Amino acid sequence: MSVKLVAVDPVTLVRLGYSAACASHPDIDLVGQAATGEETINLISDLDPDVVTIDASIPGQGGLQLAAELRTQRPQLGLVLTGPAEDGLLLQALQAGLSAYLPRTAPVELLLSAVRHAAVAPASFTAPNLAEAMARRRTRSTTLSPREEQILRQLHDGGSLAAIASRMRLTESTVRTYVARLYDKLGVHNRTQALQAAARLYLI
Repeated sequence: MSVKLVAVDPVTLVRLGYSAACASHPDIDLVGQAATGEETINLISDLDPDVVTIDASIPGQGGLQLAAELRTQRPQLGLVLTGPAEDGLLLQALQAGLSAYLPRTAPVELLLSAVRHAAVAPASFTAPNLAEAMARRRTRSTTLSPREEQILRQLHDGGSLAAIASRMRLTESTVRTYVARLYDKLGVHNRTQALQAAARLYLI
């Protein structure tokens, strides 16, 4: 029995690529394609696929959030998230209970293998370089001191440095020193960049 697949990607050429790839592999039946989250929900309801591949960049809520919601609603559905080769998204896909994460640059055969895996073991996560990503996460997490981790969480919660200092019962000068060290370790120059880097590294 072939795997019923729905492919979700905002790029027309990518969707054409799915059609060509599946045409050469009769064990995977591409039953539908979508470009948005709304289209995806409707297709899944109508077609009842075994696996859905979703790109992280779809408009609206984004692919990760859509996939996480689908996992809650349909525990037996195979869910493969595609996106940039970033540890942050890979680890978030793992946390969300998806079936696989693949970088967009992955070979077609690897993508089709992930689809087959998701069909038979939707709750078992797979991704290229998963072990390496986990190791990098552990290394990066340990490079921040406990106080720097607190400062990072405070930056994420918002507010001025003076407000953060007040919440943490520190002087503003001390907070500025910790923030400077944090920026240096993350290789950034401002709060926005720090939060983006921390999200990519799965630190927040």
